[in-house]
This record gives sequence, structure tokens and C-alpha cells, in this order.
Amino acid sequence: MAETPERQLARERERFLSRGGGPARVRAEIFSSWRRCQSWSVPVDRLAPPYRPEVDPESALLRAASPVLDALVERLDDLQISFLISDAEGRILDRRARHPSLLSLLDARNVGPGFVFGEDAAGTNGVGTAIELGRTTRIDGYEHYASDLVAFSCVGVPITDPLRQRSVGVLDVTCAADRDNRLITLLAEQTARAIESRLVEQQSRRERALLSRFLQASKPGRGAVVVVNERVVMTNPRAARLLEGVDQALLWDAAAHAGGGPLWGELGLADGRVARTRTTPLSEGGELLGAMIEFQPPAHEHAPPSRPTRPRMDDGNLHRIWRVLVGRDPVFVEALRTACAVHPGCVLVLCGEPGAGKNALAVTAGRDRYGAELYEDDAAVVTQAGEAPWLVELGTVLGGSASGIVVRHVEVLSAAALRTLAALLSTASGRGWWCAVTANGPDAPVLPGVEQETAWMPPLRDRRGDLAALVAAFAAPVAVAPEVVQLLARLPWPGNVRELRAAVRRIAAATPDGARIGLGSVPTDLRRAATRANLTRFERAEVHAILEALAETGGNKKEAAALLGISRTTLYRKLQTAGVDLDNTMY
Repeated sequence: MAETPERQLARERERFLSRGGGPARVRAEIFSSWRRCQSWSVPVDRLAPPYRPEVDPESALLRAASPVLDALVERLDDLQISFLISDAEGRILDRRARHPSLLSLLDARNVGPGFVFGEDAAGTNGVGTAIELGRTTRIDGYEHYASDLVAFSCVGVPITDPLRQRSVGVLDVTCAADRDNRLITLLAEQTARAIESRLVEQQSRRERALLSRFLQASKPGRGAVVVVNERVVMTNPRAARLLEGVDQALLWDAAAHAGGGPLWGELGLADGRVARTRTTPLSEGGELLGAMIEFQPPAHEHAPPSRPTRPRMDDGNLHRIWRVLVGRDPVFVEALRTACAVHPGCVLVLCGEPGAGKNALAVTAGRDRYGAELYEDDAAVVTQAGEAPWLVELGTVLGGSASGIVVRHVEVLSAAALRTLAALLSTASGRGWWCAVTANGPDAPVLPGVEQETAWMPPLRDRRGDLAALVAAFAAPVAVAPEVVQLLARLPWPGNVRELRAAVRRIAAATPDGARIGLGSVPTDLRRAATRANLTRFERAEVHAILEALAETGGNKKEAAALLGISRTTLYRKLQTAGVDLDNTMY
């Protein structure tokens, strides 16, 4: 008899847990979540979410959600479905359920107000994983990390304050584990959207008027636009990318100087560039609502993604490394500078999330210094071979003819092994060797008795401005269409640069020789995953159909519209609603 999908999933989960990680034949987002839970040492057999009882029943989120949930629970009567509202950190603020057996199951697992179900506390679950991914997330049965939750199917939908454009919490719909129950996904998304609508209704008349002006100003074809007052900042996607790292107070200060008419000026950006601005006051009925700031980005903002602009540097080593590694994010650049500045007798220590590029930087910097005479080792082998044999072998290597070494995954070593490694590296670096170690995690390991230079490699989600250049580099020499870069930028990339590189090379391999990478080369699973989570099921289906048509017509909007039987204007409008702007691309 064929094994059921549930049993296959249970077996994959058990294999993953028993082996302490490793590949698993599950959905990519589930595997990534399991890996995060493992790195956080989340208990598998003991669900113990933290308890923070200070819940404000009069919060804006609960005032918006309560009437919606009251009406739903009344209509659904005693169906075995529960509704949870959490804040942006995963703390449950409210729970609605009527069926006694479901309430009993939830109570037994502390699934109630005050308990925190962030992923780092409760493992893979509808609340915490939705927060991590920032989109609608469904977790069925054995996809949960903690054993106490495998009895449930959960769908979490982030709730966004439309005015302030930030996530304020999660709506979670939970029922008995049933992967065939598609109703709860639809129910969760529609309920979250209803709560968001009530959040808008709760805003003051002044703020609703400001939102209306922002929506008018953000029509297709407009550049970077911000609408701001002393309490609220609303940005369209182009402005959000341009203003990353700029303090809200600076924006309001710039807007406050606009008097009775438009005012031209300049605003310094976080990366040192200067954007020209046009600020226009917004009024209604004689009352000042705020101001609209339109940005003329620095000239090199319009450079094609395959030729990224880089800051001027005098360091020759940095320039040579930059031929291999791509990026202009300030934290990333600082890591490059640190690697270039390491002097003989010092050990380079790079830490950060898996896949962020730590090893690539260490190896590139070492080879720039010593050519091909570089030895690479992985401390992770100690989990099978043991620490003592590995350290003996490493000592032999360090006594050999190479002149540089990179040791990966030193976070797995015990304190005693780390001390021995430090002594070996101290001797090698004293002989003029290039020595570097990498560690997964936010904290850099301390190498006792060794002078070390430490650098943090930022995750890809914190260097989105580099994504276009990275895509171009990974796809080279094949050109990439702007809409493909835009689509890839919507994905979370929990595996960071390594995951992005694998995806781009997979896409490039599917592109005919001599052709530009277009939507037709992007796998269906990536196109679907890139659609915004706050669309209804029907809207997502429309966007998927449009993207499929664009792929079929090689990106020709007119032909795609004709194929779908809609006008080109309608096609643009529906894509704009989904956040896909094919004319005003992201980079």
C-alpha cells in the first residue's frame, strides 16, 4: 500500500530531527523554518511559549479585529475552527473558538492570550512563521516543528496598517490537521483584509484624507513619492528603496519648510548621495494635512542593473575583491574593508547567517593576498569524525607548504576545541599565514590569545539594494529583464546570497542561448511565490494568469493583454495593484 502524504511528511520530519538537520523533502519554506528553529535550539518535545500577559484590550488592532471576529464566530457557530490575533512579535492578543474539544486542545498547549508564538519560541507555526516570511503562511500537521502542534493545520496572514504601511500583527486560523481543507486559507485571507479595512476606518479624518492624497499621487507612471506629516510617512516602492535608512524626522523637517507652494530642495540619503526634492503642501478645507515630497534620484540611480555604481575607493585590494564580490550596501562594504585591512599576525573572523557570503569573502580576500596557496577546511566534520582527529589533521596542514587557510563553521566547536584552534592559528598567523574563520550566527566566536578582526556579513534581506547587481552577476553573460529582477526581489531568500545564486543559475540554464532572461524562464513556483500576500485569492489568480501570459508572449504587454482578452490599461492596473510595475522597475 502506498504511503500517505501525511506519513511521508512525518517520516521526513523525523529524519530531519534525528539527524540534527540536513536535506528534507518538504516545502522550501518549511525546510528553511526547521533550520531556523534548529539554530535557535527550539524544543521539539516540549512546547513552552513565553508568557507576557500585558495585553491592551483597547489597542487599535483589537478594536478593529473584534467586530470582524464576533460576526464570524456567530456565523460559524460551533465549527472546530479557532481565530487568533497576535501582535507583530507573535504574542497572542485574542482567541475566538466555540467547540469544547478544540478549546481543550488549545488550552493544553497554552495557545491563548499572552503567550508568545514567535518562531524562536514555539517553532514552525502559523503565527511565528508568517511573521518570519511576511506573507500568508500555511502549516499542516507534521510541518510543525514542535510535536505538540502536529495535530493542527494553521494559516497565518500578516495584518498591515494600510496608512502606516507596517505589519501590526497576524491573524491565524487553526483547525484539526487537514491538508485538504482549502477553506481555512481563503477564510484567513478574507478575514485579515476585513480587519485591515477597519483599521483604515479607525483613522482620523485628517489621516484618511492624507491616505487618499497618497493613493492619488502613487498612480502608475509616477516616480519616487512620499506623503508625510508629523505622525505618518507613506512611501511608494521607489521612494521606500531610495529612502532606506533616512530618519522620518528628517523628512518631516524637509516638508515643514514648504509654505504656500512647491519648494525645491535637496535631501541627503543614507549612502551619502543627495537626491533633489520637490515638496508640495497638502491641505483640505484650509487645514494643513501634511506634504508630498517627490524625488529626483541621483543620476546613477538609472544605471542598468548589470553595471552597478560603486563608491570610489582608493584601496587596491578592495577593488580587486570587488571584481568577484558584488555589492554597495554599507555593512557589506565595511566587511570587505575589514577583510582587506587584516595584517599579518591577525585572524579574520566573519559571522552572519548561512549563505550570506562569509566563506566567499574569506576565500577571495585570502587568494587576493596569496594566490592559489589557500587551504579550506570545514569544522562541521567534527560532528561525525570527532574534534581530536580533526584538530590533529589541521595541525598537519598548518605545518605544510600552503600560506593561507579558511576554516568554516567554527560555531560547532566546543570551548576546548576552539582554544586549540586558536593556538594553531596564532602560530600560523605569526609565520605570515592568511588565517580566517567563519561562523553562522549573530555572535562572533572569541579566539583566546589571538588578535582578531571581526566583521558581520549582512543577510540578503538587509541589502536589497544589491539584489539587482547580484542577479546580473550570477546570470552573466546572459542579460536579465527588469521585470525578472523585480519579481525576484519579492521573494524572502532565507538562504541569502547562496539561495539567490542557485535560483538565478537555474533560471539562466532554462533560457535559450542568446536570449535575455524573461518571465518565461522563471519557474512557476517562483512566480507564484512572488505575488503579494495581501491580495485576495481571485486577485492572485489574475496576477498569475497575467504573468503566465507575459511569459508566453516574451514580455510583450500588448500581446499578453490580447491573449487574456483585456485592455493593456487593465493589465497595467492589475499588475500595479499587485505591486508589479513593469514600466517603473525597481532598480
